[in-house]
Amino acid sequence: MRWKRLFIFYIKQIFKSKLYIGASVLFFILLISRLILFFSDPYDMEAYGQLPHEVFMLVQMVSIFYIVFFYLLHSKELLYGVQSFFTDGYRIMLEKMSAMFAVHVLCQGVMAVVAYGIFSIVYFVVGIEPSDFYLSLFRFLIVYMFAPLSLSIMYGLMVAMLLGTKKSSFFVMLVVWIVTGSMTTELFIDFFETVHANDWKSLLFIGKHAVQHVYNSYIGFEVDRGNEWKLLTWFLILFGMILMLSLRWALTARERNVVMKVLLMLPFLIVLTAYSSLQSNTKAFTRADQTTEINDYRKMNRDVKTDLRYDIQSYSISLKEKQATVHVMFSRMDTMKPTFQLYHAYPIKWIQANHKRVKFAREGDIVTVYLPEGTTSLTFRYDIVDTSFIPYTNGRTVLLADKAWYPKKRASQMYKIYEFTIYGTKERIWWDEFTDQFLPREKHAFTLKVDGDVLFCNLPKRGSVYSGEAQAVTLIKGQGNQLVYEDYHITYPADWPKMEERVPTVLSQLEKTLHEVQQLAPTTVQSLPKAIVFSSFGLSSFMANDHLVYNTQDLYAIDKYHMKQDFYEKMLRLSVQPKGSFVMYNEWIHAAAQFLMEKRDLRKIDMFRSHQSDVLPKSKQELIKSIYFAFQQLSLEQKQQFLRKWYQEMDETWTWNQVLELVKGSGSIGYLH
Repeated sequence: MRWKRLFIFYIKQIFKSKLYIGASVLFFILLISRLILFFSDPYDMEAYGQLPHEVFMLVQMVSIFYIVFFYLLHSKELLYGVQSFFTDGYRIMLEKMSAMFAVHVLCQGVMAVVAYGIFSIVYFVVGIEPSDFYLSLFRFLIVYMFAPLSLSIMYGLMVAMLLGTKKSSFFVMLVVWIVTGSMTTELFIDFFETVHANDWKSLLFIGKHAVQHVYNSYIGFEVDRGNEWKLLTWFLILFGMILMLSLRWALTARERNVVMKVLLMLPFLIVLTAYSSLQSNTKAFTRADQTTEINDYRKMNRDVKTDLRYDIQSYSISLKEKQATVHVMFSRMDTMKPTFQLYHAYPIKWIQANHKRVKFAREGDIVTVYLPEGTTSLTFRYDIVDTSFIPYTNGRTVLLADKAWYPKKRASQMYKIYEFTIYGTKERIWWDEFTDQFLPREKHAFTLKVDGDVLFCNLPKRGSVYSGEAQAVTLIKGQGNQLVYEDYHITYPADWPKMEERVPTVLSQLEKTLHEVQQLAPTTVQSLPKAIVFSSFGLSSFMANDHLVYNTQDLYAIDKYHMKQDFYEKMLRLSVQPKGSFVMYNEWIHAAAQFLMEKRDLRKIDMFRSHQSDVLPKSKQELIKSIYFAFQQLSLEQKQQFLRKWYQEMDETWTWNQVLELVKGSGSIGYLH
């Protein structure tokens, strides 16, 4: 009964407080203002999934007001020492703090529901379809808005119990606010950008590694069990600190003994929850894990000895949760040490031949298997684990055909990095790609059995399995939507709105662009694949005979084509095989993209060389500028003929002087200066 009265008392205190109510109202004023700014962008934005990141800055801003409010409230009560006037005064103090906490949690719960309502209305208005996207949005707000703001009362109580009404308490609150806020990883970015998902230092913040990046296509919002375990760890630590500080007001030995017993139990619970957090955190959203992944590939030996004297007849793949079992049948085996490409992050448990385990060795993504005589098949058993390149979280994963998520007949690492030094400086630039961006033409028979709900697979479903012939297999188990338009099967992220209205525009543009590219160079596919997977962040892009994975790479809507989206350059890179030197191929792509945009009367910026040519000496950079200047003087037909001839004759021996001679001879306007 007393606790109930205290609960009602503190509700009245909050509603009478201009500080508390003002902070709460300010939160929503700022939130709505930020949403208005977002939608005032002149271009239609596609990154609606990233929109909830606005709450991090707002949580950081208003939490200081809550800390101060509860500090003032509790410090004044402690100043008068009312709890020492009663025999159960210590219990009264604990009941007061618990009642305050309950009231605050109730208020923050109401705020979280209102914020969820605002985001849901916005998403509904822009046209995002009802799905579990809205449920994961609610979970996101609970983890990153409701929970941090609920904990703010504990900071205020701790400072009040530690320093009372001393003036230094405001400085301490300021420090606590800065180091515990949701924006900590941005304020101390140099430190936290080196923190991995499973690093104990990730327990030092309750926000995100990168607050601007909160949503990945098909993976969803960054919400996983690791976040909840971390919040529980923080709650237990703060609860323990409050109990320790409260001991000075305990009046009896019995009260102190009970509190000490609780405090003795807390370290075990804290270690358990902290360990669970580190084991459950996803690597999909961390800067450090991505950097480490790239650095690992930089260190890998690119000239690994491989032996591909075999032919694969068929694959039988079974995925049961994280466990992968792949049975490979061979039509030819002319070696005792075949090599396969398999993602290095996946731990191999065993490899069997003729029902017996065989030895194997790994160097990066290259696996060498030592076979017995008469081997006609191999069985690989390994785990699909969560990594920055191929995230696996909340049962969701995106296993693309350009990744070695099953053993492939390849002679290179899965990921390739080109590193160059800008001429005349010490600055280095790099260009990366997955080596299966252009898949080999040969096909294999695949049978894929997978548990759980599958959003997309390029193999046709036959009963309970997916089977058929394909160059490679893409499997998506995640959050997204699908639709059928004419004979196209479209898969797209859950945060993309009104795709039924936009798909005709998008497909028409893709078809036209592929046709126009074919006028310049041979393409790896003759027509646009009928299965298309779109994404707006995180995925790589490639085009196989039976499906296309297209990542817009930026924030702008898929049906808006302008220079910033690099739409034409993307289609060129997806469909035209690299040829000649790295820099010259990229320069051809750059010139071809400008030509295609000019052909469509699209706004473009005339750039007289690509940034890849920064690695060349100044004399060659000037030569390239001369090529572009001459190129701009040609008619559209002459430009097309020049680009076609350039790609046709280009090889590793070609020089920039040869390109200049070719462009000069492509027009009827004579020698161009």
